[in-house]
Amino acid sequence: MDTRDTRRELGRSARLLLDEERWLFAGLVLGAAGYLIWLAGTGAAVSQIADLAVGSYSVDPWSSEATALTAAFAVLWILVPSLAAVRYVVGNLTNLRGNVEQCYRFDRPLVALVPPLALLAVGVAVAAVRGAATWYVLAAVGVANTLLLVRTVAYGYRVYSFSTPRLLKFLLFVSAVVATTAAVSRTAALANQAALVEGAAARYGVSEIAFGTVSRAGVSAPVLPLAAVAVPGVLAVAYVWVQLFASLLVRIRRPDVPRSAIRAGQRYPQVVQPGTRDRLAMGTASGDESEAAESTEDTPDSAATDPDPDTDAGGPAATDGEGAPASADGSVEPAGQTRVYTPPEDADDVTAEASRSNATKNEFCPICGETYAADAGHANCPNCNAVLDRD
Repeated sequence: MDTRDTRRELGRSARLLLDEERWLFAGLVLGAAGYLIWLAGTGAAVSQIADLAVGSYSVDPWSSEATALTAAFAVLWILVPSLAAVRYVVGNLTNLRGNVEQCYRFDRPLVALVPPLALLAVGVAVAAVRGAATWYVLAAVGVANTLLLVRTVAYGYRVYSFSTPRLLKFLLFVSAVVATTAAVSRTAALANQAALVEGAAARYGVSEIAFGTVSRAGVSAPVLPLAAVAVPGVLAVAYVWVQLFASLLVRIRRPDVPRSAIRAGQRYPQVVQPGTRDRLAMGTASGDESEAAESTEDTPDSAATDPDPDTDAGGPAATDGEGAPASADGSVEPAGQTRVYTPPEDADDVTAEASRSNATKNEFCPICGETYAADAGHANCPNCNAVLDRD
C-alpha cells in the first residue's frame, strides 16, 4: 500500500503547530492573562455596586444577597468568558463563509489528530514517571488536550458523517465552562471573593469537587483542575468514536448524497453514490455506472469533489432516447459505430483568439466545484472563498 500521501499529510499536520496554529497558543497565553485581569476587575466593580445597593451581606449563614452575587459572578466569570473562547476558536478555524479553513482540509482527516495525541501521550508518560501530577504536567497535558479538541472541531467540520457544527461548538463551550470554573475556584482571592466562592460551594454541596483532591495509582491531583485538563480530551475522543461509528453506518448504507448537500470545505464522501445525475440520485443507475461510482472509494477527496464530467458550460452532450449520440442534422447514429468529423467550409473564419475566448468562458473552483465567469477577475472563489491560482 502506498503511504506517501499519508506521510505527506502527517508532515503538513505537524507543521500546522508552528505556522497556522500560532493563534491557539497566543490565545491560551493572552487569554489566561486577560482572564485574571477580568476576574479581578469585575470582582472589584461588582463588590462596590453591591455595597452601594444592599450594604453588607452574609455568606454564613447564607443570604439572598449572596445568592444574587453568586449568580452575577457566574455570568461574568464563567458564561461570558466561555462564549468568548468558543467564538475565538471557531472564528480561527472557519473562514468568512463559515467553512473550515483550507489548512485543515486533509484528504485523510484523521491525520489532524495525530500530533495532539502524540503530545498527550508524552505528557501522560511524564506524569506516570514522576508519580505526581504537578502544575507543570497538568498545564502541558491541558494544552495537549485543548489542541486535541480544537483539531477535533476542525475534523468534525471536514468529515461527512456526523458533522454537526452546533454540537462541535457545544463541546467547546462545555470545555471552556469547566476550565473557567476551575480557574475561579483557585483564583477568587484576586477579586477578594474567596469567602463567597467557598460559601457557595458549601451551600450547593460541591466543596469536595471544587477544593478536594483525588489519588489514583499513586498519582494525586486537585479534582477540578484535573477535570479542566481532562474534559477537552474526553470530549474529543468521544466525538471521534461516535463519528467513526456513524461513518461505518454510511459505508454500509451507501446513500445517495447530492453535492448540494455538502458544505463547502466538507469532504465529499467516497463511499456514497455521487448523486449528481438524475439516474444516480434516484438510485436507478445501471450496473456499469454503479461500478464506476463504487470505484471512487479508492480515489482521493480532491478527485471526488471535481465537478460532474458530463456537465460543462454548454450542458450535457445531446443524446437520443436510447443514449446514442445524435448527429447535427437530427439523425441518430447506430450504436457502436463511429464517423469521421468533417470541418465546415467556413472553419478558417474561426480565429484562434475567438476559440480561446470561448474555451475560457467559464471556470470552476477545484475545492468546491462552483462554476463562475472567468472574466470576472475573482481572486477568491465566490462560493467557498478559496484562493484561486491564476498561474
